[in-house]
Amino acid sequence: MSDTAATAAPGPSHAFRDPALLTQWVTGLFAVALVIDFVATVSGLLEFHLLTAIADGTVEADLDVLTANDKRQQLIGLGQLALFVLSGIAYLIWVYRANKNARALGARDMRFSAGWAVGWYFVPIACLWKPFQAMRETFQASSMPGAWTGVATPPLLGWWWATFILSLVLSQAAYRLGQAIEGLDSAMLASAVTTASDIAGMALDVATILVVRRIAGVQLEQAKLSTLAQAF
Repeated sequence: MSDTAATAAPGPSHAFRDPALLTQWVTGLFAVALVIDFVATVSGLLEFHLLTAIADGTVEADLDVLTANDKRQQLIGLGQLALFVLSGIAYLIWVYRANKNARALGARDMRFSAGWAVGWYFVPIACLWKPFQAMRETFQASSMPGAWTGVATPPLLGWWWATFILSLVLSQAAYRLGQAIEGLDSAMLASAVTTASDIAGMALDVATILVVRRIAGVQLEQAKLSTLAQAF
């Protein structure tokens, strides 16, 4: 299984495509996801407070109250799932397009093809570092297509990937804990970890918006420079 792409001269399939509209869609969807994750965080804090009050004996374990809490959490969770799917699809289309654009700008000898820049997200274990490497390469190739291997990696990419890993770990932990609730203590732990996951999700939403806008910006800048060079 190789992630190496052909380095032939760009043809019609490598024509540069303005990323502005797609970038707006991606950032818009992640902005909505940010709002829903914020709502989920507030809801999670309310749930944890309720469970703590029940554990302390200051609030009775009223069935109606607990049912209302569960319904609220489930509704928010469905909203998060819907945004995860929609924003994820838009983001992966953007990743594919960004890789293609880097090649169209003139970058050669890139290790990651557009297909594998997307595909590595779905490969167990390798998804923990390969997508970051592909995104870093896309940024480098977009910033200086003629000499991209010497381009330094901005701290933003590192922070973005750190939030991705943190969000991934916490979301998996929250799911497993949620499936293993047997009493009040385990419910409180699951609630706390789920809320932490929502907070990490907000950080990832912001970081992804910044990364997508950053790379789209440098691609548009390079495209303008290329157009000016051809004009003269």
